[in-house]
Amino acid sequence: MSFLHSPQRIWLDLAIGIMLIAMLGFGSVYIYRLNNDARHVIIKSELAMHGQEISTDLGCVACHTIDGSPAVGPTWLGMWGRTETLSSGKQVVVDAEYFKKSLEEPYRQVVEGYPDVMQRYFLSAEETAALIAFAQSLSAP
Repeated sequence: MSFLHSPQRIWLDLAIGIMLIAMLGFGSVYIYRLNNDARHVIIKSELAMHGQEISTDLGCVACHTIDGSPAVGPTWLGMWGRTETLSSGKQVVVDAEYFKKSLEEPYRQVVEGYPDVMQRYFLSAEETAALIAFAQSLSAP
């Protein structure tokens, strides 16, 4: 009897299956919690509220936290006007132009210490403006 058909292989397959299902479950709960946190931020601007909706609908908050906690990408809390060092060594100030370029060509300006995993987004000018307004609302005036 070969290993492929042995009882040990069946137990191994079951253990791996259970582990994958658990990872999927915990990951889903984590992403739901991040999206839920983003929905509870108090915003006064209608445009920024629209940006908040876009950020949860597109899953931006799954990688960019709004409470300052570490994540896959830089936090949006307090980022507006902050100077970031890119993986190229160049420094940039986070402003509307940087934010827009990061949505259109994220691989060109990766912040140092973060992986180059962000996908490109094809957003309308209105959607981009709304996301910018939301990100700005998370920074001190």
